[in-house]
Amino acid sequence: MNNFLLVTLLLSLNIFVRGQITIEGLAGNNYAHYISYTDKDIDSTAKWNYFNLNRFTVNYNNNALNTVSIEGQLTYQLKPWIGLAMGGGFYGGFFIPTLGLSLAYSNEREDFFVQLYPTIGFFEKQIGPSVLGIIGYVPKLSTNWGLSSQIIFSVDPSEVSQIVRFGLDYKYIIQFGLGLDMFQRFNTSTLNTNTGLFLRFNL
Repeated sequence: MNNFLLVTLLLSLNIFVRGQITIEGLAGNNYAHYISYTDKDIDSTAKWNYFNLNRFTVNYNNNALNTVSIEGQLTYQLKPWIGLAMGGGFYGGFFIPTLGLSLAYSNEREDFFVQLYPTIGFFEKQIGPSVLGIIGYVPKLSTNWGLSSQIIFSVDPSEVSQIVRFGLDYKYIIQFGLGLDMFQRFNTSTLNTNTGLFLRFNL
């Protein structure tokens, strides 16, 4: 019941925090992958920011392999490129609180950006480092069209995952193209992959 309430609370924040909301779906060869994330300056000075990333997978052959992760960070910007971050993530059956930094970079044309959250997680009296990052490059080809490339990655003491997308962009509202998901646990040499077509909306 506590996990259900936590998931409901984290998802509800997207409704009350009105900001840049991105929704994406990938139809892969092994599973379907749903991703959404929200990025919002909370105050008028842009000192306080809220970031939330939700990821769900639905395996075509085995429901036991379905995954869910919900991560949220509340940040306070010390400088435009660095801030303090506090939050946590829900991963299936447990919640891990985190504390760390928020790092960001965007070029002058604002078609290339990097957003990183290096944090320390606390779980069952253990402490472990982790990094969540988003890298995007959306150069213009014409007034309405451009390329769209993005990598979402996460690294923690037990596993690493990478979500790679490459395709076309229309007015910074819709992106579509090819997608690749990669996932590997450090205690095994097996690299799990999922490839397919993705469609993304920026609301």
